[in-house]
Amino acid sequence: MGRQKERTNRNGLGHPAPWILLVLLCLSPTLCAQTPLPESTVSISAKRRSIPQILDDMSLQTGYDFTYNSALISPEERINFTVRDMPLSLALDSLLQDPDLEYRTIGRNIVIVPVRRIPAGPALPSSSLRILGGQVVDARNGKPLEFATLALDRSPLGTITNQNGEFVLKIPASLPQPVLIVSYMGYKSHYLPLPDSLEGDLTIELDRETISLQEVVIRFTDPETIWKQCLERLPENYLDESAAMTAFYRESVRRNASCMMYSEAVLDVAKSPYGSVLESDRVRIRKGRKISDISAEDTVLVKLRSGIHTSLDLDIVKNRPDFLDEDFPYRYDLEFTDIVSYNDRLVYVIGFHQKEHIDDLLFQGSLYIDQQSLAIVAADFEFNPEILREKPEFFLVSGSPRIRIRPLYARYHAEYKPLGDRYHISQVRAEIALKIRRKRDWIGAGYGLSIEMAVTDVHPGQKMDISGPERVRPNSVLADTEFRFDPEFWGIFNTIEPEASLRESIDRIRHNLQEIQP
Repeated sequence: MGRQKERTNRNGLGHPAPWILLVLLCLSPTLCAQTPLPESTVSISAKRRSIPQILDDMSLQTGYDFTYNSALISPEERINFTVRDMPLSLALDSLLQDPDLEYRTIGRNIVIVPVRRIPAGPALPSSSLRILGGQVVDARNGKPLEFATLALDRSPLGTITNQNGEFVLKIPASLPQPVLIVSYMGYKSHYLPLPDSLEGDLTIELDRETISLQEVVIRFTDPETIWKQCLERLPENYLDESAAMTAFYRESVRRNASCMMYSEAVLDVAKSPYGSVLESDRVRIRKGRKISDISAEDTVLVKLRSGIHTSLDLDIVKNRPDFLDEDFPYRYDLEFTDIVSYNDRLVYVIGFHQKEHIDDLLFQGSLYIDQQSLAIVAADFEFNPEILREKPEFFLVSGSPRIRIRPLYARYHAEYKPLGDRYHISQVRAEIALKIRRKRDWIGAGYGLSIEMAVTDVHPGQKMDISGPERVRPNSVLADTEFRFDPEFWGIFNTIEPEASLRESIDRIRHNLQEIQP
């Protein structure tokens, strides 16, 4: 059995604090240690077929997709290959006949990568980095995919795309043969082996995942039953130990289309276990910077208060809002709205909105629940905009009788990623829109407040000591802290790439500051 032709060459919350826009953009990559290949066997009888075609046959028999760099496997060469009931690992060895290749199982994918050989001589410093940038788009129409998750296999490092689908990822040179995993709700995950020569900008296209009816098994016909089962499984589905995290945080205030204030920081986060009600999360600023348009000081002054601190509260599994309380059926109506794919797993989408007879300000939105584990993998929710607009004081800490405020919307997003068989917060965003006018003015201005925080590094089981003087306090205002502006400021830390419009706003503010300085 085996190949019959020798080859010689292959080149191929209760509510969140109402005065703050909280976005926890927690990017935590999926940590996948190398796992053995599945115990499947394959039977192949191929004559004059290419290796990619034979791999496709193996994929049909095993249910696993194969991912590899096209330079590793020639699509042109035709071979004869026959095996019968052979274990998959042996069949791959027999097919590829290359001891310099290894296989990694990541979810339902088998990634073929070259074995990394460490050359003789002095080792490279661990701080050596290569920078990979580009854009994540829809493969069908080229539309940028905002806030897509990028993770490095076998590494706690990662980032997310900005609102233009753009990203920059700093990869340690010491990371052996990294594989980039790109995920987005409703799309097939993309697995990209990163050879040493791959640098610079690239475009990553994601395909929408079509869910066939044969794949869908509805275990419960009642969405309320699934919701209750989801709540019961929270203790077993999320991290039950402390974790040390590094996060990137940014916040902004816009007046109409102009950015008035912009702040960003790298944070240390001491994450407490999800099951602990006595321990709270703690955070400190490692380094940060801010810039503000002082020419806008003659307009209404809008600030974000407690952004960093309350961003942690948007981890809705740990700090449950009322739609995750056990008595949610008394306040909310639920309905199935969709079944989508995320991280190559089926996910229920259940919509919720407050009951018609309730006049209080509650939420509406969608909860994304993994079909197998019934874990919450994401949530999109907002305050009921019809009621919110009638509560002008809801986001106001202090104000002036000379101004009138009308809230337009307050939207939030929380996302979770697996870490072994448990989940942790991965991504949170929020946006608040206000209409503000002076008492005697006919026309007001639109203000947008936003916060994003991304966990770019996570180490479960590690307790981080954040002492009292270092700890960010609940009443802190990041925009009031003086940070210097330096293009090389972030060094080795992964960040969220600023959008083009934001870069233009920052450049304009810097230009204004230079003009007024003596």
